[in-house]
Amino acid sequence: MEASDAAIIGAGPSGLYLARELSRIMNVVVFEEDKELGLPLHCTGLVNADSLKVLSISPPIINSYRYVRVTDLEGNSITFDFKRNAVAMLNRPGLENYLADELGSASLALGKRVLDVQGNTVRTKTGETTYDLVIIAEGSSISLTKNLIPWKPTYVYGVQTDAKSYASNALMPRDINEIVVVFDRRLSNHFFAWIVPRDNHELRIGIADDANTWVKFVELLRITGVEHYNPFGGKVIISGSPDNVVTGSVAVIGDAAGFVKPTTGGGIIMGMLSAKLLAESIYSVVREGLRISDALSVYNMVFRKFIKNKVRALGGASSILHLMVNSSLGEVMHHMNTVNVEIYDYDNHIDAVLRAAMRRPLAFAKAMFSLIGELSLVEPNRINELIRELLG
Repeated sequence: MEASDAAIIGAGPSGLYLARELSRIMNVVVFEEDKELGLPLHCTGLVNADSLKVLSISPPIINSYRYVRVTDLEGNSITFDFKRNAVAMLNRPGLENYLADELGSASLALGKRVLDVQGNTVRTKTGETTYDLVIIAEGSSISLTKNLIPWKPTYVYGVQTDAKSYASNALMPRDINEIVVVFDRRLSNHFFAWIVPRDNHELRIGIADDANTWVKFVELLRITGVEHYNPFGGKVIISGSPDNVVTGSVAVIGDAAGFVKPTTGGGIIMGMLSAKLLAESIYSVVREGLRISDALSVYNMVFRKFIKNKVRALGGASSILHLMVNSSLGEVMHHMNTVNVEIYDYDNHIDAVLRAAMRRPLAFAKAMFSLIGELSLVEPNRINELIRELLG
């Protein structure tokens, strides 16, 4: 196959990672509506540090963490011990600039908003261009995606800020290596709040919910007494999945394709995994001398067979978890109070739940469960295996 042209819409982690991978075999242009990479900020930037190794990237890291303490406002808590400081906070602008430095032959068009995609034609203010392949990596806005691949994800709205605090209270991290997650309906009806240390006395604090998030954010700041800076945030997808991630010559990756952890809304690693899956699909058909359309079919089939139903199931589980904030979660926290659980994989929350249950099985049975588990939607080391299985 001769070199072809591909347009990627969105220069977040998913789009830039895909551009890096595809630039080895295709002419690639990345459109980004903002004039600066990584800004404005949207997410907390927490990832599994081991996943960065699997993706063969080493972006700048602000801090790493060993402990995640899940608590309520009464001080009942469960602490998860992630050995090897497995949780990392990425410098989001740094991540995207790191990926941009590795684009190879791919070109980056900053400050160039895509207005419409019709077939494989991309329209901007300056004109229209037709490509062999168009990939939408627009994030949770899905403004372009919804016109091509209709689906209705469930959102919460997150607000957070970088802040400074010298206060000492039960909600504050006990160490720079500890993340605090607050489940309490007096703060968030259907999601949670978080307090993540960045450095000594520097932290990132935020909250998400499906309504009145700003009011609840102000209350969180009052309770914690932090000195805050400029807030940032946006929509967070917590459930839902399209039926397909391909239409014609257009593929969708990242948040816009439902590659998000429903329980936490985390999409950095999952988005790059979707990009890796699409890139490996293209590599596979190129080796076989097939067409780009065949690669898109492989990508879509892997999604439909191995990922779509898991996304939906996990989204349902996430909904149950957050409904518990209004009912039995307080009882769960009370009965599991002070439990400490050792965990080795930040992405495997089922392991965390089972280990918590084993520490106090009677209390766990009484409460039924404390957290809804979720596994990675696709394991990085299985991508090529899944593709080979479909290709026969």
